[in-house]
Amino acid sequence: MFMRIRKHWIGLLIILTLLAAGCSQAPKIVKVAGTVVTQKGRPVSEGAVLIGSSMAKTSTSGRFTISAPAGENKAVLLVKGYRPQIVPLTLSEESQTLTLTAKLDRPARHSGSTADYLLLLDSLHRTDVSSSAGFTYLTGAQVKEAALTHAGIVDLERAVQYLSPAAMHRLCELLGVRHIVWIQKDLDNHLQVFSVKSGRISSLPFEESRGQRKLAGLLASFSKDARMFAEQTPRGIEANLAKEVKTYMEQLYDVTYTGRDVQRIKRVAEPIIAVSERSNLPFTFGILEAEEYNAYALPGGYIYITRPLLEMMESEDELAAVLAHESAHITHVHAVKGYERRVALTVATIFVAAATGGSDATLDFVQIIGDIITEGYSKEQEYDADRTGLRYISRAGYDPEGMVSLLTKLQDLEYRLTGGRRTYSRTHPSTKSRFNQVKAELSTVEYYRFLDEYLLSL
Repeated sequence: MFMRIRKHWIGLLIILTLLAAGCSQAPKIVKVAGTVVTQKGRPVSEGAVLIGSSMAKTSTSGRFTISAPAGENKAVLLVKGYRPQIVPLTLSEESQTLTLTAKLDRPARHSGSTADYLLLLDSLHRTDVSSSAGFTYLTGAQVKEAALTHAGIVDLERAVQYLSPAAMHRLCELLGVRHIVWIQKDLDNHLQVFSVKSGRISSLPFEESRGQRKLAGLLASFSKDARMFAEQTPRGIEANLAKEVKTYMEQLYDVTYTGRDVQRIKRVAEPIIAVSERSNLPFTFGILEAEEYNAYALPGGYIYITRPLLEMMESEDELAAVLAHESAHITHVHAVKGYERRVALTVATIFVAAATGGSDATLDFVQIIGDIITEGYSKEQEYDADRTGLRYISRAGYDPEGMVSLLTKLQDLEYRLTGGRRTYSRTHPSTKSRFNQVKAELSTVEYYRFLDEYLLSL
């Protein structure tokens, strides 16, 4: 009996040892303080130190503070107007102070050949793109080192979702490509294509057959004549919803589609739409002559803002925050996804009623649309619209703090109107929760805003 117990514990110990060996421990995060100086010992101000995914700007005296993983690492020094510099580091597990010397070398002009496309795709094996596709291309793996050494970019796939069109143009010049292509996770059946020639992002829907994405013909056509993709009208469910919801809103509200205020909305929205995932989708803007403080995003590109909410916003940055949030609902087809969920639930109810002989439920198309409008979007969709909207306004050139000030005003308004009582639905996040998420995202936005400025200085 003793031997059996002992063997049992020995076996258990072996299993635990193997599990511990298979689970690599996360490196300890340490605080690093330091100074960046030139080779002559002068402090480098308004530069940045990148270690992993963290960035710290240097002060006027060249000082910085940053948190980074202990162990073997590297710092990337970015000084506007000069080439990135990579400095190998070995960080101990204790807080430490460093002095980093920046070599101020002017950037070299790209002298290599220019490829038609840079393909930032997870795997070309899942596509029909080959060497005989009719265009030249590079992959993310092929330019990863060049992106770091020439542009100071650590994560290229993420950077292209934050950089402004002007910075993207400069990045293409540095890497020697005419277009950059990627797939945004919320629109997995659409290519995102930035073009140096147009300075815009185009959304190109593609087909998939037997697990293979059909991209070769699409990209070949786009490189020859991008004008055929200039406008993308809604299709399928989105098109049907667009027609119905516009009629529905105009029955509920007195809507203004023309005039100075609408023109202002269009002017502020234009650069936001241009940097969104569906920049070639036509948008329609209207003002609802109502007493409530609200904004609505409807499928097919319809955005409505009530008059009181419009008048509450004191800056274009705040208006941009509203428009970016609402346009994100449209570009990420949140209403269509909500509609499909409601249809599935309604169909299930119809089958249950028919099987049990209960009341005869019906699929009321207009009622489902009304539910989408009155109940709003889910918590995750609202959080997604805030995160995406923050990215839109940053790359469009607006101040991200506009979204912070907007949410602060909405919080104050909510408290004044209700005395602090909860007024949002069970599926809708509180304004306070949205505010906290936006504040947490600001450091990432600030990271890429600096990178944007840095690229334009090269």
